[in-house]
Amino acid sequence: MRHLMLRAIRSLRLPLLVTGILLAGGSAAWMAKQPAPSPTAAAPVVVPEPKPERISRPGKDRLSVPSVIADKIALKTSVAGGGGQPIRLPAFQGCLAVDNSSLVRIHSRFVGEVVSLRNVIEPSPMSFSTQAPTPVTRPVRVNDKVRKGDLLAVVWSKDLGEKKSELVDAVSKLRADEETLNRLNGLFQQGGTAERSVRDAERAVQADRVAADRAERTLRSWQLGDEEIARIRAEASKLGDPKATRGTPEDWARVEIRATADGTILEMSVGLGDVVDPATDLFKIGNLTKLAVWVHVYEEDLALLNQLPRPIHWTVTLPSRPGVSFDGTLETIAPVIDPNQHTALVTGRVDNPDGELRAGQFVTAEVAYFPTSGEIAIPAEAVLEDGKCSTVFVRSPDSETEFVRKSVDVSRRTRETIFLKDDGRVKRGERVVTSGSILLKDAMEALPDPGAAKSSPSSQ
Repeated sequence: MRHLMLRAIRSLRLPLLVTGILLAGGSAAWMAKQPAPSPTAAAPVVVPEPKPERISRPGKDRLSVPSVIADKIALKTSVAGGGGQPIRLPAFQGCLAVDNSSLVRIHSRFVGEVVSLRNVIEPSPMSFSTQAPTPVTRPVRVNDKVRKGDLLAVVWSKDLGEKKSELVDAVSKLRADEETLNRLNGLFQQGGTAERSVRDAERAVQADRVAADRAERTLRSWQLGDEEIARIRAEASKLGDPKATRGTPEDWARVEIRATADGTILEMSVGLGDVVDPATDLFKIGNLTKLAVWVHVYEEDLALLNQLPRPIHWTVTLPSRPGVSFDGTLETIAPVIDPNQHTALVTGRVDNPDGELRAGQFVTAEVAYFPTSGEIAIPAEAVLEDGKCSTVFVRSPDSETEFVRKSVDVSRRTRETIFLKDDGRVKRGERVVTSGSILLKDAMEALPDPGAAKSSPSSQ
């Protein structure tokens, strides 16, 4: 029995030994993979958070605004002007037009038929021919430039021919009756005729003179000059001489239509063969080197315009041509206000020496002026008003981030500009806040006044 038990223990000894060795090796391998513990553990690094930028109130009427916050609230400033810098009123909108004072209407003085028009010679169109270009002749048309005295058309007038004939007849009869009277006076002196014949001849001469004067006055009322009247009288003197050369019928009833001023033909209402009368405008000629400007001005700007010394110069610009401006003069302000738009019509002129501007174009006009010596001009949005006083925020000259609140005295105002009395509170050249001033006002009301805190009993 004892022998059997010893054999069983011996058979179990080897497996237990192997198992112990494996467990010891696994434990050693796991310990080898673990990091060696440091003798002292390092403390975690804590980065302090930056303090947020805030608006502060270092004084009763002072605010300190960090640049970061100024950028966030879109704080903007503008220079307080006056005296040396011109102030521009808001642009007035309007249009260009032909200057009525330079517009000339050409018409015929008599009823008649148009028998010819002015011929204009212009270069021939470009061609690839080696021959010299031949000028082209064409009738006058719109946009042609003319000079004063240029012949535009010829009208054949029956009425003019008849009135000229009446004058010729009256002058011819007058001369014949005067010769008869002279002969009768000679015979009467010799006793060869009765006195009654002489008196009848004298009455005939007087009637002829009246008829000749009446015909001449009619022609002069039709604006025939002395030269043409003298030519008609000379034609009458030829009737008594059979050998004299008579005038051509074409010249007798010829009416010349001539330009009465330099300019450009803007309208033309005549053609060959047309029958015209004095009530018809055959040509309209305008001087386009100066154009009229019609703009509408709001009534709140009229008071300032009326105060400006004449002449008032303005700059005219076209939205269709950015960067290009033209000089002109404001002349008249209409006395009537449009009840719907609350504007008045303001007219003036603009120089157009090169013909770049055209009547009917949409334009804007700007007026620049200098404030009086006792005023300082600032943008209207810089002034804060609560019904009791007017205040502005001015950037401190000592710090770019500090702003000072100042009360001001307004002398007059326009839509975009307010004029302050030059009493030293706001100086020329200082920068006033134009955008963000309301936020500064709210911040100043929200922050405690440091001067009031020091004087309170709790702080003592």
